[in-house]
Amino acid sequence: MRLISVLVLVGAVLASAWLGAFEPPDQELQGQRFAGTSRAPSGDMVFVEIDATSLQAVGVWPWPRTVHAALLDRLIELGALEVVFDIDFSAASTPQADGAFEAALTRAGGYAYLAAFQQTGTKGEIVLSRPLPRFEAQAPAVLVNVDGDGTALLESVPSAIQSIPALAYALVPQAGPAAPSITIDYGIDLSAVPSVSAISVLEGTVDPAILRDKQVVIGASAIELRDFFRVPRFGVLSGAVVQIAATETLKADRALSDLGFVPAALAGLLITALVMLMRKRFTVPQRALVVLIASLGLELAAWQALSQAAIVIDTMVFHAMVSGTLAICFLDERARRWRQSRRQQAQLAYLARHDEPSGALSRHAMLEALSATPDDGLNRTLIAVRLLRLDALNASLGNEVYDMVAREVTARLHELTDTLPARLDSDIFAFSVRHGRFGGTMIPSIAMVTSVLEAPYDIAGHTIMLETVFGSANQADADGEELLQQAEIALAVAQTAQARLVRYEPEHGQKIRDRRLLDLALRQALKRDEFYLLYQPQIDLKSGEMVGLEALLRWRHPELGIVSPADFIPLAEETGLIVQIGEWILHEACRQVAQWRWQGRISINVSAVQFQQGNLVAAVHNALVASGLPPHRLDIEITESMNIASDPANLEILHQLSDMGVRIAMDDFGTGYSSLSYLHSLPIHKIKIDQSFVRNLPNAQSEVIIETTIIMAQRLGKTVIAEGVETKQQRDYLASVGCDVGQGYLFGRPSFAIELALDQTSAA
Repeated sequence: MRLISVLVLVGAVLASAWLGAFEPPDQELQGQRFAGTSRAPSGDMVFVEIDATSLQAVGVWPWPRTVHAALLDRLIELGALEVVFDIDFSAASTPQADGAFEAALTRAGGYAYLAAFQQTGTKGEIVLSRPLPRFEAQAPAVLVNVDGDGTALLESVPSAIQSIPALAYALVPQAGPAAPSITIDYGIDLSAVPSVSAISVLEGTVDPAILRDKQVVIGASAIELRDFFRVPRFGVLSGAVVQIAATETLKADRALSDLGFVPAALAGLLITALVMLMRKRFTVPQRALVVLIASLGLELAAWQALSQAAIVIDTMVFHAMVSGTLAICFLDERARRWRQSRRQQAQLAYLARHDEPSGALSRHAMLEALSATPDDGLNRTLIAVRLLRLDALNASLGNEVYDMVAREVTARLHELTDTLPARLDSDIFAFSVRHGRFGGTMIPSIAMVTSVLEAPYDIAGHTIMLETVFGSANQADADGEELLQQAEIALAVAQTAQARLVRYEPEHGQKIRDRRLLDLALRQALKRDEFYLLYQPQIDLKSGEMVGLEALLRWRHPELGIVSPADFIPLAEETGLIVQIGEWILHEACRQVAQWRWQGRISINVSAVQFQQGNLVAAVHNALVASGLPPHRLDIEITESMNIASDPANLEILHQLSDMGVRIAMDDFGTGYSSLSYLHSLPIHKIKIDQSFVRNLPNAQSEVIIETTIIMAQRLGKTVIAEGVETKQQRDYLASVGCDVGQGYLFGRPSFAIELALDQTSAA
């Protein structure tokens, strides 16, 4: 379709060019080229104009022949080389006046020329008007016709008609064989051709130097004589000046050759083909740039052809062809994007309502379906089911098998319920049933669904077994969103209680409501300045000096009172608020510590969410710069459970912090499975032995772990901090086995800075 459109366009453009539709803009462009090739005239010609002043001075028109005779005599006396009258002398006047003019022509000695012109008679016949024979016997006739009918810009004059040469060839006989027409070079600056008023010649007020040895053309310039033509570049010129332009063209050997639109049409076909070939590899703007460069190049070539070789090329056919082709490409691209957008919108609409891998409804679509369910008197129950071990398939068998199993789960539930189930989470699906669909009670329905969902899945050569846990909620007094939430709460309770099915009860929702209230309060805590910091000392076990502090966040709510970090920190991490809270902790702790005389280190915990959602490096840098605290006094604590090493971006963050001078501490060391690999892959400077090992002291197994950790840390050059030190016996043991620093209630509970006497240089 695109190719057909371009072919139709090319045909239409060529036809329009053939019919002359592009002639006006081509002439306008040609005028610009003429202006760009401006040349000085020969200086051999003068225009004696019959202007309004001359008409008024004589008082009549046509002038008596005696006036023309006097004008000719005066010009010859002033030294004019040749004189041409662009005036009609084809009809007789009075015998006396005609005799006077004939005598003047005789005195001119053959250096005068009289106008002849072809015109259409009253009956439509072609008539050649020549000077009276008595005049022509003394002064040769020269043709002053122009080409065209006057509706378009005048570009040329005929070279001869019936053996009468054009005025230009009479004045420039050396120009050689005449072409049918003289295409005028309007690049010659006609405004530089001298012009004088006829009355100034008659009255003797003209400077003789202007006319001496010049070829003079006498013609009308007064508006009322209506001898004007529209021409390129100059707008409107009198007929006599047009003849002067043709003469100057021959004098400069600049008779133009008009090649028409063919060269530009061929170039247009080439560029059109190129633009079409580029459509698969180049964008429309890139192709537009090619068209622009080609258009400018063609115009430059056309200007050079006119300037250097006197060749005229019409270029509008090229511009119309390539711009039309570009427009087709643009419209085609818009149509393609529109179709693509429609497909994307359809896809997005599908994805908004469906889980793509499984084909199940989305949560939003399930809510819509629940809200649209008619109240037909039947009791509807929503059931959420978790398929245990489904998520593990992604890691063990790959994403493709995982998705195929999810699609099979959707298909089995759809067959059971006649409605498309929803996928609420990676391993949680939901569906609704009306009582009676499975025999009238919930127990048979769950038993049937269990049987169907736990039947073996034969997928891609694998036999897969899943287990199910159910949570249900009744729609009696709940809207769709509340019903779905109730079913999910019941499912969570069922999994916690290791029950097959739990039906939602009001007390199950109280915990969720409390959590919502806590979430709302937490979002306002920063704005209301409800957070504050406590500090727990870290003591050098050899010297007893307080070498560090751990900053601990606390929250005092005006109504809830002191909220336990165990309650609000997980919620802050889940909602992402921990990023803002963490930045506040960094700034506040650094600000406070930088103001104290105490010069120890401050230790601040960071969350995995701060690595994933925040800009931890920038936050640390800004806190240090704002407070003036040296980087070497700041410790950043991470926990093994954060699984930071699994993401290369997190590793880069830790290296940037370390390069900044900040020290990295591994908190809760020994509680996971990857502690040793963390020491190998991360820039860890300190190890904090988890308090669960310290509090068990004296205990043989704990001692083995602690002593092994200390020996390993010493070999690796890392500082060891023991948390949870509560007794002097634990302190003495830790000091004896080489532990560097202790932290715990024995040395101090989390306290305000003033309680720790931090205006002193040290504390035991």
